[in-house]
Amino acid sequence: MASEYEIRLQETTLPSGKIIASDLNAIMSRLQDLSTRVSRWVADIEGSGRGPLAVERSAQILVGIVPGSTVLQIERGVHDALDFDTPFEEDTNKRFWEVVAGIGTDVPPADAPELVRESAVGLLDALQAAAPQVTVANPNGRAITFRPDQRSRETWNVKTRVVDEIAVTFTGRLDWADLPKRQLKITDDVGNRVTLTRVEDTEELVRQLVGHRVTATGIATRNVAGQVVSIKSPDITEAQVPDAWHLRSTPSWAPPIDYVGPDPDGGVEFDDDEWVTFMAAVKAA
Repeated sequence: MASEYEIRLQETTLPSGKIIASDLNAIMSRLQDLSTRVSRWVADIEGSGRGPLAVERSAQILVGIVPGSTVLQIERGVHDALDFDTPFEEDTNKRFWEVVAGIGTDVPPADAPELVRESAVGLLDALQAAAPQVTVANPNGRAITFRPDQRSRETWNVKTRVVDEIAVTFTGRLDWADLPKRQLKITDDVGNRVTLTRVEDTEELVRQLVGHRVTATGIATRNVAGQVVSIKSPDITEAQVPDAWHLRSTPSWAPPIDYVGPDPDGGVEFDDDEWVTFMAAVKAA
């Protein structure tokens, strides 16, 4: 199902409901780029080439223009008769709003990949060319108003990330691998994701540990918010399950439990003659 967003272009010198064609083209082009890259981000698709049909359809953008300053009504996602979102669509809509809201607040998603950041800056530039002030609203009615010329481009720059001078340790589930690039990704218990680069013995690690909790120790790269986004040449081992997660035996002081139910060793026992008589009665019943 498509999700509806609203972009209100304010303080322009044009009549209500009007927009210069080149400005509209720039905004829609950047919106489509951003929508596509967010969908590919959620689907874990890297590199060029078309993605699965569900990813391509989820990224579709429709636009309508209505008066009231100039309002762009944006429909993003699958445009069909279904009145519910799939889990993938819910996730991409959530991520899409995080990026758009981040444009207006200078707070990009910490784990946003480089191409998504690039599209966000492109959309910000297109909005600045179209209007001095912009209000963006999401399907839940949340709105953010900002002046594009006062928003930071630098905060979206992946090159502002810093590399640690000492090793860090990150624990999570190994759930993604790119063997040719020698890269892995692990996700911790609260959803933070870290890319492991220049991994040695990648195939063997994937064979043994994919789907397992692992601990990676190495030199980390952090984003501008200080969060770890990648670890280079990590030492990877299977993580030990914390003691608190193990089932504990019944304490010695605990009273015994009287279980209710039949005695598994009980029951009626028949000799051969009684069994023949019993079966005859069953058949005659």
